[in-house]
Amino acid sequence: MAFIDRTIEIAADVRDVYEAWTAFEDYPKFMETIQTVTVTQDDRLHWVALVEEDTFEWDADVVEHVPDERVTWRAIDGRETGEMRFEKLAAGATKVTYQFEYDPTAWQGKADTVRHWMRRRVDKDLDQFKKMVEANA
Repeated sequence: MAFIDRTIEIAADVRDVYEAWTAFEDYPKFMETIQTVTVTQDDRLHWVALVEEDTFEWDADVVEHVPDERVTWRAIDGRETGEMRFEKLAAGATKVTYQFEYDPTAWQGKADTVRHWMRRRVDKDLDQFKKMVEANA
């Protein structure tokens, strides 16, 4: 398994940041490779991603919701687990910590190449998320 741990600050209220993150079907707006995220039943998400002309699909369960504090998820097939934590800073600012553990072999390609690609992808997606939330704040 590989692990990614990133922290960013977003110039928006913790409630707004949390609500934007839990609007799962909006993920294609800031996640470049994600084509769709569909809520199929209570706290189950169906993901479709397009990576270099290869389509990947998987299901994940949201295993914990703590409003304005944390969202934790786990893929049904074991390919990933993750957590997003939200911490209110000064008025109108939020610290976001994203932790993600994933199996590089679940993605086609060499494990080292997948690790490098995934780190870049997470950094870009979090930056886009920050821009989207701040633009709407």
